[in-house]
Amino acid sequence: MLVFHRLTIENFGPYFGTQSLDFEKSRGVYIVYGQNGQGKTKLHNAFRWALYGRIFGRRGEAAAADLVNSEARKQIGYGKFATILEFSHENSRYRLTRRYDENSDPSIMLRLEKDGTPVSQTQAERLLQTIAPVSISQFFLFDGELLRQYEDLLDKGSEEGAKLEEAIERVLGVPIVANARRDIEEVRKAAGRRLADLAAANEKTQRLGIALREAQDLRDELLKEFSKQKREVRGHEERIGVIEEKLREAKRSERLLTQLDMLRNQEAELLRKITKAEEDLAQSATELWQVVLAAPARRELVNLQRDLRDTDSDLHTTYASLRDLYHLESRDDCPVCASSLDAADKAAMLQRIRRSASSERREALERQRRDVQERMEILQGLAGHDGRLVRERDKSLRNLRLELDTAQTDIRELEEELADIADEQEVRRLVKERKERQDLVGRLKGDIDSIARQIQDKELAIDDLQANLSKNRFSPEPATSRKEDVSRKLSTLFERSIDVYRDKLRLRVEETASNIFRRIASEPDYNSLKITEHYGLEILDLNGQIVSGRSAGYEHLVALSLIAALQHSASVRGPVVMDSPFGRLDHENTRKVVAALPQMADQVILLAFKGEFDEREAARALDHHLIAEYELERVSSRHTKIVPKGYM
Repeated sequence: MLVFHRLTIENFGPYFGTQSLDFEKSRGVYIVYGQNGQGKTKLHNAFRWALYGRIFGRRGEAAAADLVNSEARKQIGYGKFATILEFSHENSRYRLTRRYDENSDPSIMLRLEKDGTPVSQTQAERLLQTIAPVSISQFFLFDGELLRQYEDLLDKGSEEGAKLEEAIERVLGVPIVANARRDIEEVRKAAGRRLADLAAANEKTQRLGIALREAQDLRDELLKEFSKQKREVRGHEERIGVIEEKLREAKRSERLLTQLDMLRNQEAELLRKITKAEEDLAQSATELWQVVLAAPARRELVNLQRDLRDTDSDLHTTYASLRDLYHLESRDDCPVCASSLDAADKAAMLQRIRRSASSERREALERQRRDVQERMEILQGLAGHDGRLVRERDKSLRNLRLELDTAQTDIRELEEELADIADEQEVRRLVKERKERQDLVGRLKGDIDSIARQIQDKELAIDDLQANLSKNRFSPEPATSRKEDVSRKLSTLFERSIDVYRDKLRLRVEETASNIFRRIASEPDYNSLKITEHYGLEILDLNGQIVSGRSAGYEHLVALSLIAALQHSASVRGPVVMDSPFGRLDHENTRKVVAALPQMADQVILLAFKGEFDEREAARALDHHLIAEYELERVSSRHTKIVPKGYM
């Protein structure tokens, strides 16, 4: 069983510098959260590149140069990245390093260490094919957007379904039994050819021996032609698959172009808003000196307000003295207590009051008051500039620039996606090529069926000739005769056992898939799944009837159930790395799928959109099965950081 321990990436895609994901336990769920465009698919490809040296994009396989981090390229002047995958398998610890370096020849380097000891390149490739065969990689590394392909298993005439069926049988180990039968067949044929040669050299059986050898030669030629035409059919079918994908992309181009136009309009509007915001901020910047002086102005205002109160108090005293002066000049009593004053007291009081009520003192105090008020008016204008407007305009500008960066990133991704989508003329050419290849495949399959019948006829003829040799009691080499007889019986046994093995595997897959489906489906009337001979899965209701016209969401759930069941029944088992598998699911089904992740594989690495499901609810549902969570933090469009969110 394959178990991941750590993935380290260096300048891979948007991941600038050296970053890593740690997988501390062999069982459990690891979740990586990230927004659209932050590098979830690139991270998914990091696992693929590490194991297989291949990178898949929306348009199929991509070049390694496309995954070079642009910031790193800018710094060092050329493209270079690496992945280091640490894993264990069958009690051995491995460290797999795969590098891409434009300045090296060859540009791609593979290094595998087993228990700390480097192994040869040939041995490394052989070990990797044993541990995680590329032919079944789709069951370890799968993209939620590609789950729809499992619907083809229900279409008996689907070429894509036939390819997927072949891949499923590989993951279940059916080819192991089939290969054993082929090996036994080769032993039988070799023994049969030896008997034919011996019979041809014997006078009594010469005629039978020559006829047997000719029949064997014709059969072998037919087998070669059979294999050749099968390879030719596979080649045409692979090309048809590529064409159909391009045609699907062409159909999507209208939708993508609409999205692109909307984004470009958004970009233009954001650029207009940014220009206006920059102008507003520049205008506000001319008043920054006032913002700087605002705090000192407010402090000085406090002092001036105190001075104004003191001046007003002095003025009040002066005007009160003036009123008292008018009183004393016309009367002989005290202006305060109304008691009579003698001449001496009145003269003394008049002297004091005249000093306090003098016009010079009044005018001085009035000037002082006006001066204080003028200064206060100036400072109040400065004190009102708290910088809020500048801060708001600066924040608005930064937000607009962030929106623009996001929009431009989305525009670049859409432009890349649209780059290879065919135009109308190319579509016509592809449609014509597909039709020609489909016609050719049809003729080749007819020829293959004819050759298969001829091979069967030759095998029957060979059996008859060998039976005639036995009647003639021809057995010059008893060991060869026994080898031919035993290998013939073993071949028949293996041929029958393959069908029995397939039936048992299908039933096992059906049972496991049904158990998982019941856990993740929210419709109570859907009771189980029924497997077809091509590994398609039908939904059965409570009455055992097949549910027809099932929704896209339930197609998704059926595909997830099948993948999980294959993991449980596979001859080669390992971690599952899932890239956003919830695209067609509603909240309730998404919640159930998240809770069922531990049943899908021993080690699950989920790459999910932020907000795709409730993170707290997921943590509660997964409980101790949730080992660690990571977040993809956007630093810039060319730099994403992998940040541990927390360990359970």
